[in-house]
Amino acid sequence: MHSALAAGPVVVRRVAELNPAEAAAWDAAVDAAAVPTPYLSRQFAELVDRCRGGVRVALLHRPGDRPGIDAPTGFFPFQTDGRGIGRPVGGGMNDFHGLLAPDDLPVDLPALMAACDLRVWNFDHLLPHPSLADCVERWDRSPYLDLSGGYETYYQARRAAGSRKVKQIARLDRKFDRECGPITFEPHVTDVAVLDELIRWKRAQYAATGVFDMFTLGWPRGLLIELLTANSPRLTGRFSVLYRDGEPVAGDLGMRCGAVLHSWYCAYDDAHAAYGPGHICTLRTAEAAEADGVTRLELGKGPEEYKQSLASDAVAVGEGAIDVRTLAPLARTWRRAYRGAKETVANGPAAEPLRRAVRRVKRLAAAGGF
Repeated sequence: MHSALAAGPVVVRRVAELNPAEAAAWDAAVDAAAVPTPYLSRQFAELVDRCRGGVRVALLHRPGDRPGIDAPTGFFPFQTDGRGIGRPVGGGMNDFHGLLAPDDLPVDLPALMAACDLRVWNFDHLLPHPSLADCVERWDRSPYLDLSGGYETYYQARRAAGSRKVKQIARLDRKFDRECGPITFEPHVTDVAVLDELIRWKRAQYAATGVFDMFTLGWPRGLLIELLTANSPRLTGRFSVLYRDGEPVAGDLGMRCGAVLHSWYCAYDDAHAAYGPGHICTLRTAEAAEADGVTRLELGKGPEEYKQSLASDAVAVGEGAIDVRTLAPLARTWRRAYRGAKETVANGPAAEPLRRAVRRVKRLAAAGGF
């Protein structure tokens, strides 16, 4: 595990307790990040803290800095259950997390965990940082659409790369309108009743696939409702909705940070599944977002075929833990073996019993409200 003897002081605060200089420094760090993301923003931390509580941020300083006087150089937002176990802000709902700090900032991880009063901080969508490299047990890909050259340039690039998905979705879009229309699209909707439809579709999807239903915890719905009207340079809610004859059939609730839009909750009405309304909504969202100045649409980590087919490229994200417990090496070995076994049997006869065991573990982890 990486450790730097020359690390500066670390101070942990609630988000509401930051002074103006600290808040401004955090905002500037988000703006300067290689991958600007609302998940690491102060505004997202504030939103989750209001809806769920338990959110803190560690302010990292360079050696010789005076906390409270000198602005921090790095930020480590986290959520805690108060029992020494930490998760990203928003827990399993957070698609990008980690250290928001320059690569050359010295970080002593045991000291950081001690300041945060944590024994372990678990992650599954970690953005790369040199100080956390030894904590990563597995790397994965988080795909995105490159809209920097315009939507039409993106569309033609995917076709040139051999992806037939974009052409297929465009054909289904026309067919849906012709056979069931009129089909209309709204780039941003603030109607809570429409949001509740999206949540209903998503919960049905969770039930069908056996994925833990976050909405049973209560607070996630409140968070999404607040997001509908969130509007700041680093966290703007964007709820794009596809309608058939005035009735919603698909929605994509995302968060915008600068020129980057993250697709967060995307679902559709199964009654129209044959037309691929979710995929239609994704491409219409991308086209409308690009016209509004978005240059990149993040789809989030996942094995879904459509993500791989639509994606221009992907960001590397890590899975693992910052673990300073005495038995941390043994815990890491167990986690690696567990993940390896899970991947080995994923398509074999033991897959379903393993998936049931994984779902039970996730339910236990989520019982703490993460």
